[in-house]
Amino acid sequence: MAEAMLAPRGAADELDEARELLAYWEQRARRLPRWAVMRRREAREMAWRWRERVRAAEHDRYGNGLLGAASQLAVERRMPTSVAHRGRQAARIVGYAAATAAITVALVAAVAVAVVAGALVGAL
Repeated sequence: MAEAMLAPRGAADELDEARELLAYWEQRARRLPRWAVMRRREAREMAWRWRERVRAAEHDRYGNGLLGAASQLAVERRMPTSVAHRGRQAARIVGYAAATAAITVALVAAVAVAVVAGALVGAL
């Protein structure tokens, strides 16, 4: 048992541990209340650090570029962490843009209704 504890850990173990810790820090950053600014900042910073460690471990294990992403997808059925993170960021930005567009359309429609109503009242 002591030999197992002293033996160097494999890259798979390091990658799994890094993914667990990344998930912990990302979840902590989402779970903390808005008023806990310092703790949320720490959680975001630690998530960034662990995301970089996961990225480096995936790079070491599967390689870089399209070939590395394809081999990771084939072996683990998951995209590299950096690609998944960018996808979540892009989805968030698209959501913000859609909400902004919807609010703008609603405001323009409200102004148009007000102008038409004003013109009808003025015509009477």
